[in-house]
Formats: sequence, C-alpha cells, structure tokens
Amino acid sequence: MGKPKILCLHGFAESAEIFKIRSRRIRELIGDHAELVYLDGPIDIGSLRFSMQDEGQQPAGEFTNLGWWWWKQTGKKTELRGIGKTMELLATVLEEQGPFDGIMGFSQGASLAILLAQLLHTKQDCLRFPREVSHPPVKFLVLAGAFGVEPEEYQGIYENRLDTPSLHMMGEYDTVIDIERSRRMAAVFESPVCFEFSGGHFIPQTTECLRVVQRFLAPFIPGIKP
Repeated sequence: MGKPKILCLHGFAESAEIFKIRSRRIRELIGDHAELVYLDGPIDIGSLRFSMQDEGQQPAGEFTNLGWWWWKQTGKKTELRGIGKTMELLATVLEEQGPFDGIMGFSQGASLAILLAQLLHTKQDCLRFPREVSHPPVKFLVLAGAFGVEPEEYQGIYENRLDTPSLHMMGEYDTVIDIERSRRMAAVFESPVCFEFSGGHFIPQTTECLRVVQRFLAPFIPGIKP
C-alpha cells in the first residue's frame, strides 16, 4: 500500500511554489509519511490583468501569478469566471494522479477544496466535472483562510453538511478574508476542528498550530504520532 496522498491548492494570485513556502512547517511535520501534490491553478492572473485593462476595468493589484477563478461584478450580480478550466484540470489530476486521501488549501485554494469535497461526496447541479470522475470522497481537509463563493447559484452546495473531518485555521486579524467568513465555512462540516490564531491571512508557523495539525493528521497518516 502506497503513502497517503494530499492534494495541495494555493491561494489567489499565487502558485504551487509559493504554497510550498507558505506550508513549509506542515511539510516538515509530514516529512516522507505522505506524498504532497502541489497543483498550479490554470488561470494566469497576469494575463487576466491585461485583459481587464483592455475592458476598461482597473484591477485591484499587480497580480502576476495563478488562480482557480476570478470574479466579475455586473451590478449586484457576481460571476465566477474560469471555473470551467479549473474543473477540467481537477478531473484530469484526480483520474491520473489520484486517489487523494486529503486536500490542503489556502484562501481561494481552501474555498476550492470545500467545493471539491462536496462534489466528490454528492453530485451538484451548479458545479460539475466535464466528464465522469470515479474518485472517492476525500478522507480529510486542512484549510486556512477559507471562504464561501458568493454567486447565488452556488449557495446550495453549502446546505449539505459534510461529515468529512476538517481542520480550519483562521486569523483573528485577517483583513483579506474576515474570520466570520471562515467560521461560516467551518459550520458546513459536522465536526470541524477550528484553530483561531492571533494573526492575519497566512498559515501560522507556531508550535501551537503544528501540534493541532499533528493531532488532526495522525489518524490519517501512518507515522505521524498524535
């Protein structure tokens, strides 16, 4: 039997390499007891920035990295753009590199991890893979700075409470994703483990946090002691 596999999903305007740095202490904790698969998002935020300028829209920042989708605001309506590319990529990765035991995600990657866990657990009308995917539901989620997507058509996803074990890290002073948004995502799960820390929008590197992560992962990864 091979090592447990964890799919790792980075935040908006970041990349797999940046997420490796953000999660370095967790990687050190896991060591060679599991295989971590860091995935690059399919949306080039740099190219998107130029496209948005061509449309006469002013981007919020000089983003140069990758994402899983972007938002388009039309009046009071918010749309997710590019999510189709992400679902195409995930379908391929799940079939060719899976099965994955768990998912670790930060910010937009954490949001995607929740959507993916729901989709693998129960078919959704508003979000689908482009083809049949036989991957089983994941066994656990490790999330930091998670939030729910805003478009109304996706809200039904969060009505189904998941029994998937989940760890939710959230900063009390997060000015990017308000902690209440992360708390609402934790409430989607039946028995979430929540770690609230004194900090902002990042994965904490403290000994206290690592102990929480270690205790959470121990039942799923042989070789990690609680």
